[in-house]
This record gives sequence, structure tokens and C-alpha cells, in this order.
Amino acid sequence: MATKEVERGGITRRWLRALFLEDWTLKALALLVTLGLWYAVTTQRAPATKRLHDVPLEFLLPDNVDIGNDPLNKVDVMLEGSQDKLAVLTSRDLVAQVDVTSLQPGDRNPRLTEKNFLMELPEGVRILEVTPRSLTLHLEPVVEREVPVEARFEGEPPEGFARGPAQVAPESIRVRGPQSHVAAVERAFTETISLAGRREPLTLPQVAIDIPDHKVVPLDATVSVRVEIGEEQKEQRFPNVAVRPESGGAVSPAAASVTLRGPRSVVEALRPEDVRLVVTPGEDGKPVARLALPPSAQGRVELVNTSPSEFTFNR
Repeated sequence: MATKEVERGGITRRWLRALFLEDWTLKALALLVTLGLWYAVTTQRAPATKRLHDVPLEFLLPDNVDIGNDPLNKVDVMLEGSQDKLAVLTSRDLVAQVDVTSLQPGDRNPRLTEKNFLMELPEGVRILEVTPRSLTLHLEPVVEREVPVEARFEGEPPEGFARGPAQVAPESIRVRGPQSHVAAVERAFTETISLAGRREPLTLPQVAIDIPDHKVVPLDATVSVRVEIGEEQKEQRFPNVAVRPESGGAVSPAAASVTLRGPRSVVEALRPEDVRLVVTPGEDGKPVARLALPPSAQGRVELVNTSPSEFTFNR
């Protein structure tokens, strides 16, 4: 019996020696790994804080009310939560909203608290602090108004050509925005249209409206623009132009000096013998002089005046 107890004691001692002394380096390494994993998990789950800078800020406004000033559009936010959830959050991932729907028009200073500061955050993450703690807002009624539209150009046609009148359709548009900003808009302009090198009329069916004040929105986003471009006009006087009746008979005087206006190249190409005045009876019976030109100039050159200005039929 005593022998069996001695044997059992020896076995126990050998088992304990193997447990604690044999392969002790491997067992120590396993223990260190276990402790490291436990520490990492515990640390990741432990509460921590993180400050995010320049989080974009938006405003929830009352109906038909807008902001007349330019308040801050970014804030700093202090968050609290587990380290693993905070580690993946950046300012680019979040958009903060301030609910000011309960405020009336006027100068207001809403405080940025959890009650009116809205932000989508992971579960277990909460807002500790927002900087700045308050904002200055000038709230104004939103109004609409009709303003004229003016086409805006840059560049010039080549030498010898000129820009003529510009037509915009519609001639006016409606704009919308905070009351004081809309009142300050005297006219709306189109985006800049280049005329550099243009020799012919230009028609653009959709030209964007460009209002410098970003708080004023055009309700009609585009207009059509037509601008006349052609050769420079020239006036030239032609003496001793023949005056003839349209039908038989004679007209007095038989010659006159005339002043013509038209494209420079066309007017300069005319010779005195190319120009004639044809006299016909008007509705009241008085003689009326009409300009007669070669086909290449007909309809492109106009009669400015004649000297003398009146003619008679010889009977």
C-alpha cells in the first residue's frame, strides 16, 4: 500500500515538473501572445476621444427663409467612443446639420448642442463638444423679382468688322434669394460670349445666366442671344448722280449728289456711274427718289440723303 502511494507521488511530481519546466520557452511565448491579444481587445473597446477638424456644416431652415450672411460652414467636433470605431472616422466621412427651423427672420445666434446638431455616427460613438459653440445667422425672407438680362462679351471681330446690336430672349428673368440680396441685383448677365475672330452674326440658343451673388438663383437658367456682326459701315458721297423717272418724261433736276451707307468694301467698290436715282410718284402725288444700284450692292447699301432733297416732274 505504501509502495503505491509512493508511486502515485512520483507520477504527480513528474507531471508537475513536465508542466512547468519542460518546453518553458514555448509556453512563455504562448502566454505573452495571449496577454497581448487580451490587452489589444481590451484597449480597442476602452472609451477614447477624437477631435475631427473642419467637419462640413449644413443648415435646416424654415420654409421660405434663407441665410443672408456667410456663416461658418465647417466646425470642429470632439467625439467619444471605442478606439476601433473612432480610428476609421474622418472629417470627410461626416456632414453635420444644424436645425434652425424654429427660428424667425432676423439676427439669430443658435447654440450648437446635441439638441439641434445632427450627425450620423456609428453605434456607441457620441458627440462631446462642438467648436464653435454658437453661430451668427442673419435670417431673411426668400423673395422673387424680375430683372433685365444683359449679354456679356469678350474679344473683338477682326479688323474691318464690327459688332452690332445684341438681342436677348427673354429680355428679363426671375431671380430668387434672400430679400436684401435680391434687392441689390439690378440686372442679370449672361456667361461671357467670345467674339474674337467672328465675321458673321452669331446666334446661341442656350446661354447660361451668371449672377455673381451665389445666394441669388436665376429661375430661368438660360436665354438665347443673337448678336449682329458684319463689315464696318461707311458713308460716302457721290456727286452728279443721274436722276431719271421710272416711266417716260423728265425730272428736274436731272442730277443730284447722294450720300450712301453700307459695308465698306461694297461702298468703296461703287463708281459714280453705278449709282442712279429713280423718281416715282408717291401716295400723295409728290415725286419720291429711290436708289438704283448694281445687283451686287442692291439691298446692302442704303440712301442716307440727297441734295437737292426734292424733285419735280417736267410736263
